[in-house]
Amino acid sequence: MADYTTNTGVMEREIFKFTQKISEGMARPFQKFAADVCYGAMASKSCLISEMAQALQEDTQKINTIERLTRHLGNEVPEAVRGNYLNVATKYLPESVVVHIDDSDVVKPCGKAFEGIDRVRDGSKSTQTKSVMGNGYYVTEATALTYSNHPVSVFSEVWSTQSPEYTSGGQFEYTKKAVRACVDKLGHVIFVMDRGYDDNDVFRLLDKYEQEYVIRLKLNRKVRIQGEKHSIGELCSKYKGKYKAKVIYHGRKRKARLSVVKGCLSGSDRLLSIILVYGLSGHPMVLATNLNTDTKAQLIAAMRHYFSRWRIEEYFRCKKQMFSFENFRVRSLTAINSLNFFLSACMLFLATLRETREKNCHFKICIDAAALLKPKVFFFYYRLAEGLYTLLSKAHSGIRGYFKPLKPNQRQLKIRGFAA
Repeated sequence: MADYTTNTGVMEREIFKFTQKISEGMARPFQKFAADVCYGAMASKSCLISEMAQALQEDTQKINTIERLTRHLGNEVPEAVRGNYLNVATKYLPESVVVHIDDSDVVKPCGKAFEGIDRVRDGSKSTQTKSVMGNGYYVTEATALTYSNHPVSVFSEVWSTQSPEYTSGGQFEYTKKAVRACVDKLGHVIFVMDRGYDDNDVFRLLDKYEQEYVIRLKLNRKVRIQGEKHSIGELCSKYKGKYKAKVIYHGRKRKARLSVVKGCLSGSDRLLSIILVYGLSGHPMVLATNLNTDTKAQLIAAMRHYFSRWRIEEYFRCKKQMFSFENFRVRSLTAINSLNFFLSACMLFLATLRETREKNCHFKICIDAAALLKPKVFFFYYRLAEGLYTLLSKAHSGIRGYFKPLKPNQRQLKIRGFAA
């Protein structure tokens, strides 16, 4: 039988230590708030302030806890805290960092009073032939892969075309912010992007920062090869795949055929490798990269960098499913972005459990508590979050008890009849 009392205390202490690293150097009230919001989200599997307050199990009235958390969320996250977060995240990143940048959506179908709410494309209901629109926000995210190929966020911002800070640059402006944030903190990385980023401005931006990249091209893209323009369809019909490789595509093991040709994109004279991938879907997949693809191993490695992109999709899905990110009730964009940051911190805590599995028993404690049926998985965030929720639900008090009370000020002795 599992010793839930001991294991719950172990995980509470680990969450406390983690939040102390995130809020290092900040005032004590903010440190308590950071611990409360992260613990509350993981103990309730929710981003609703009322459910977080319930999970904290404080002696005060619940409405007071809700007002305190809401007041803190209404302030922007300090840059020092964001720096602490990135310092923790970079400890688990390899030397050659792969960064995925993608956009997601947060849909609020009945929302009316949220600041700057706009019409966005609902990715969960839309198809390749039909776009379903709904009220909500866009989310631009950049995630880096850890040693165990699990994503951690290095940039995340919720935005809307109706917000006061919105500029005419649109999505590209937030892509620039994401790229700049990754370059400033991580230095030289490999950016991986989907077809939505097949834009000459994006290629010029990455060339400006001298970064490596793998970007999937749209089928209507033109490529210049030895001075002659060719459409993607023409290229795909000329080649049939010189090399073979085994890949995991949509969760299944598949055999792919690859060919590579050197060419330039329209609007640029830089020579890139155009990788043609056959056998995975109805249409060949076309990738553009400035990575070295002279050998078969380098070519396959570049292709697999792109296939690792599904990790950011799982990251979005996990944040929405395990923490109900689309169910938030805070209304201002500042509060929404603050809440988004602390949910990203919760995801980072799950990553730390996965990356330190060889050093301690915390990972095994959470996996055993989750008690799931499938014996083998490649993405552990779901069951780690489920295990944490199971353990923390056994707690009899929140995380506030881990903060040592401050010593009261010594009262000055006074002698009656003498002035101080």
